[in-house]
Amino acid sequence: MEQLLTTKLYIPPTRPKLVHRPRLLERLNACAYPGCKLILISAPAGFGKTTLVSEWVKSIGKAAPPIAIAWLSLDEGDNDYVVFLTYFITALNQTEGIDAALGKGSLSMLQSPQPPATETILTSLVNEITALTERMILVLDDYHIIESSQVDDALAFFLEHLPPHVHLLIATRDDPNLPLSRLRARGQLTELRAADLRFTSSEAAEFLNQTMGLNLSLEDVAALESRTEGWIAGLQLAAISLQGKEDTTKLIKSFSGSHRLVLDYLIEEVLDQQSERVRNFLLYTAILDKLTGSLCDAVRFGIAETVIQQDSSQEILEMLERANLFLVPLDEERRWYRYHHLFADLLLQRLRQAQPEQLPILHIRASEWYEQNRFEDEAIDHALRAEDFERAINLIEKHMDTMWAQGEYAELRRWLLRLPDEQVLSRPKLSIFKAWELFTSGRPDAGERFLRVAELAYDPSTDQSYEAESQNQDQPSTSSGLRVPDWAAGIQAWMVAYRRENISGLIQHLQQALEDLPNMDLNWRSAVAITLADAHAFNGDMLAAYQARLEALKACEAAGNNYLYIYNSAKLALNLKAQGRLLQVQDLCQQRVRLANESGISQTAAAGWLLAIWGDVLAEINDLDEALDLVVRSVELTERGGDLVILGWSYLSLTRVLFSKGDLAGAEKIVQRMYKIIRESMMATYITNLNASWQARIWLAKNKLESASHWMNERGPDLNKKPTHFDGMEYVGFARILIAQGKLKESISILERLLEAAKIGGDITREIEILMLQAIAFQSEGDMNQAMTNLKKALNLGEPRGFCRIFVDEGPSMANLLYNALDRGIAPNYVNQLLQAFPIDETEQIEPSVSQVPVSGYIEPLSEREIEVLQLIAEGLTNPEIAARLILSLYTVKTHTRNIYGKLGVNNRTQAVTKARTFGILSTT
Repeated sequence: MEQLLTTKLYIPPTRPKLVHRPRLLERLNACAYPGCKLILISAPAGFGKTTLVSEWVKSIGKAAPPIAIAWLSLDEGDNDYVVFLTYFITALNQTEGIDAALGKGSLSMLQSPQPPATETILTSLVNEITALTERMILVLDDYHIIESSQVDDALAFFLEHLPPHVHLLIATRDDPNLPLSRLRARGQLTELRAADLRFTSSEAAEFLNQTMGLNLSLEDVAALESRTEGWIAGLQLAAISLQGKEDTTKLIKSFSGSHRLVLDYLIEEVLDQQSERVRNFLLYTAILDKLTGSLCDAVRFGIAETVIQQDSSQEILEMLERANLFLVPLDEERRWYRYHHLFADLLLQRLRQAQPEQLPILHIRASEWYEQNRFEDEAIDHALRAEDFERAINLIEKHMDTMWAQGEYAELRRWLLRLPDEQVLSRPKLSIFKAWELFTSGRPDAGERFLRVAELAYDPSTDQSYEAESQNQDQPSTSSGLRVPDWAAGIQAWMVAYRRENISGLIQHLQQALEDLPNMDLNWRSAVAITLADAHAFNGDMLAAYQARLEALKACEAAGNNYLYIYNSAKLALNLKAQGRLLQVQDLCQQRVRLANESGISQTAAAGWLLAIWGDVLAEINDLDEALDLVVRSVELTERGGDLVILGWSYLSLTRVLFSKGDLAGAEKIVQRMYKIIRESMMATYITNLNASWQARIWLAKNKLESASHWMNERGPDLNKKPTHFDGMEYVGFARILIAQGKLKESISILERLLEAAKIGGDITREIEILMLQAIAFQSEGDMNQAMTNLKKALNLGEPRGFCRIFVDEGPSMANLLYNALDRGIAPNYVNQLLQAFPIDETEQIEPSVSQVPVSGYIEPLSEREIEVLQLIAEGLTNPEIAARLILSLYTVKTHTRNIYGKLGVNNRTQAVTKARTFGILSTT
């Protein structure tokens, strides 16, 4: 961790001529009661939030006994949860009156090479705080800057477990992503908002006439207060423009329109009152987010000239602060400042209007200062804002290898998007990164252009070999095509073969890449190893893919690249899922999600991918609610990630969970959302095929056979071909449709070829699905013995691995098969477990009696007499009518009825009939 900026921990000083606001101070005093966990001050910029809180905490800090005050002013860097927690804990242990050892253990855990989970760190911290006897208030100022959900989650955990004598105060422009509703409902939240913070007429009068030194009449004050709506920043701007004016009443009456229009007028008045020296200083430094003397000197004069200038920026900054010109000090030493945000916006607007030619010059000077002082991100940002793309590219190329290795793709992607294509194309190394970005975002054609330019830059002969290879896509490539430097061999190989779906060529490219890459180039070797495992998976060889995944994990671990390690772990989880190793998938996902949290990459697309796979497996074992929660969180992350393959998997997982929950409309909505992305970009073929197959399956579940058949006819499948693993899922979809159409021999033939490929590749999950579909087809054909043979094989594979929904989601036809299997004594415990998972469409809700609910949950086959009774129940006969029809006593009929309920695990007649029809015990007609 870099040295901490201790100025962030200081309570901002209050101004000498402060307008005291006892009504608000009293409300805040009333907030600090045991049980109030959070004090929220939420209002737009310019409403005096920081000033009010600063005054309040200084007043209560002098109370008897005093209340300990910890303060943390937040900035952009605190979106890194490690940085946030470090400052958070430091703010607590540096609080006056608090033992300096507080939180030291938590800091040590946080800064260890392999830190524990965030909750573990915070639990330790909360335990130490709970042991304190002093009352404490922790202030987080400018919380609207925080966009990290990981920081929000950490703070929510802290709030939930906060002891009664500690309070958290948040000052923000926007409501934070915290459980405010829950805190509000529990009486643990106190809020002050813009309506509370606006100056009253009396406060406005005190501010204008005493603080700002004006002598306005009550009518003028009221008019100005009305036009600014009590907005403190607006009043301040108005007061500055009125200073020295004679006819203030006339000037006040001229104010009209929205805040923006009023401020546009006022800012001109403010600037016009300043000397040319101060005015130029304000305009030139408005491009800066933070101000310090040497940075301002560099922007005004250039780095080379600052040493000979007598016009010190530091002196001007101190003068501006004394003049109350919207300058906010960021530390006690008065070295770092910032402008009021709206003031800076308006200064920039004026600069663009008055001296637009100065903007690029000023940004370049800022970029040079930031580079010299080793603030790389800011140096690049200002170079881009100056549109000095040559400089920006030089800076980016210095750092992009490190950023790639650390998984900082979002920032790199953002810079690439801001660079003109012609500038990127002039740099082969940058072109390959751009090609990768375009490919993963679903624009492979555009990516191919950048890749080709990079290849030609290193070896012009690539032009001919490229064309020859493109014309012979179906044949394995005999050339590695690796003509770019070793560091980029992996991306080049991945792009060339992936784009053409030439899997054999892909494997050759990647194997050659591994040979060409130096052994010490760990980051790129790990990236290539990951893609080699992909190629084996696409070839349908799950065993080879599994071994390659393990080797890739070793490479990622050796490289210390946590992002690629998480990314490859998600791929390994998919591999294990295909092999039917559901328990291992859950363990792997849980462990890697914990690692992502500890490594500060829990908000990346790769971490989101893990959540999707984990949710998919939970759905398979019938934990549908938890599964839905995980995949929804996954989609939220992957939608922000920019990688369409990962996003596609997350959508597919969400579709599957919704389908299993019986929400066909919701599942179809996600499928259509995917189609929209597919239409707007070029999604990977296998993702597209899976999405289309889900649409067909949803149609079949909704009895829309015509729509499913039309889809299959449009695809024009060759029903006699041997499907590859790559298009296997699509052909599984075709087989489902053929069964529904009654074309059983064709479906059985396709499924047999698919089964052979699944067995060879070690894809247990697909093997189970194919065996089930074969059993359904044989059942429809009337060959119950063969149906039972195939079902038994599927059950033998599914039972030891914990599969559930793969059977249940097939619906009534599978329920009928399972009930017949139960009658034949096939895997009775497992079959009962599966039958219990089938849903019942309830038309009435009746509370079950003890005698109606089976204790074991075991479904027994019904006897012939019980089936007779059930048939008459289905016809609507009452118990006395059934007794008369079957010549039985009423007691015996009731006994049979209770037995039926118990065996089927139902509570009433409607449920019994529905479930019996689902299982095929009764006819559905």
